[in-house]
Amino acid sequence: MGLGPVLSVAVFLSIDGVAGFFAHTAYRWVQVGGKALFPRTMVILTITGSAWFQWIHAADLALAAQVARAGMPLIAALLLETLLVSRRAAWKQAQTNSGSSAPRARWMWDPIGSAGITRRMQLWAVPDWEDALELHMIRLEAIRRLRREFGPFWSRKVPAHIAVRLQKGFRVQEAPDMVDTIITEHQARKGGTELPPELPPARDPRVFNKAVEYYAQAVLGTRELPSERGSCEAFDVPTTNRRWAEQVMKAAEARADERSTPASPPALSPLPA
Repeated sequence: MGLGPVLSVAVFLSIDGVAGFFAHTAYRWVQVGGKALFPRTMVILTITGSAWFQWIHAADLALAAQVARAGMPLIAALLLETLLVSRRAAWKQAQTNSGSSAPRARWMWDPIGSAGITRRMQLWAVPDWEDALELHMIRLEAIRRLRREFGPFWSRKVPAHIAVRLQKGFRVQEAPDMVDTIITEHQARKGGTELPPELPPARDPRVFNKAVEYYAQAVLGTRELPSERGSCEAFDVPTTNRRWAEQVMKAAEARADERSTPASPPALSPLPA
């Protein structure tokens, strides 16, 4: 190449440094799901230039040595590309909802029902067929209760957000509590009784119990725990009422401890002498 020993080493180190910089950048992009086309292209171009320099630099060596020295950077580029592809595939798999479809035996003995379950899984974005079936049962029970209370045209007599929620299968988990409230109010109006004044969420024991149960489920399920502000916003409590959120978290942790601790067996009474 006509370079001195120091300059030759500096050239190769600079080329490898540039390739390493773009390889690091490509790996960081792929970690968060990016394709990283630009840094990967720069790595390939840099490695190709390094292989060409290696080939020229080893021109006075045997052909096998020349091929070996020029092929090492290309092998490194191939290994890096394999690493990036596998890392991005792992990221995609981690983002995919884990679940299970209807078993083959169910498809064999009940194809129509299995098709209905699969349809609900797709429409409701539920990854597991058992969860989709559970939501379907909750939805049917809520519709039957409203039909018994309001008649066959119940969807015209209840608030629109309840009717659409049940008819379209949108956030069905929240439907039972709403149906309880609607039926209670309707029966109270039919009986001529006055409903008790509605309490603010921060003073309503039902809201407090729901918040405690939600937080306890998060503790037991090892999910991300909501903050004090998040707990207040989730249950329409003013975000300045941090004392309410602290009481919810304290009660929820106690409830979670009770559920996670196995019950001790009853003590045996001594036998009579």
